[in-house]
Amino acid sequence: MPQEPYEALWNRALWYLGRRAYGTRELREKLLRRPPEKPIPAQEDVERALARLAELGLLNDSARARQLAEACARKGYGARRLQMELRRLGLENEAPPPPQDETGAIARLLETKYAARLRDEKGCRAVFQALLRRGFPAADIRQAMRDAAECREDMLEESE
Repeated sequence: MPQEPYEALWNRALWYLGRRAYGTRELREKLLRRPPEKPIPAQEDVERALARLAELGLLNDSARARQLAEACARKGYGARRLQMELRRLGLENEAPPPPQDETGAIARLLETKYAARLRDEKGCRAVFQALLRRGFPAADIRQAMRDAAECREDMLEESE
């Protein structure tokens, strides 16, 4: 016996949430994406399912933002990277916990992951760029690199 469209949509939403956490916008986009051979679900059914999931506590944007902040901190990303991820997932209005001590995080990365590359000018510049891509502020990177290694100021210039 075929399922009603709303019931099928509900089951698919539960299946997605059973695999990992989603934000409201992200799950909405996922539910509206369908293979060409299947009908696109009605917008009102999607909104009804999302409202019911939120009511049951299965869809919580604040919790998803906190989870993302913890994951970024665990991976050694800075506040800018976190903000970019929150914006990408439509969670920029949620208030994640205050960012970690970025100077300390940079220092830990310099001691562990990047220590061997800080011996020459080329290595210092590469590490500087890598830390920028991780979302740390340039001023904090410069300070931490000055403290951790013999990188001169001219080695730490941003590439244009």
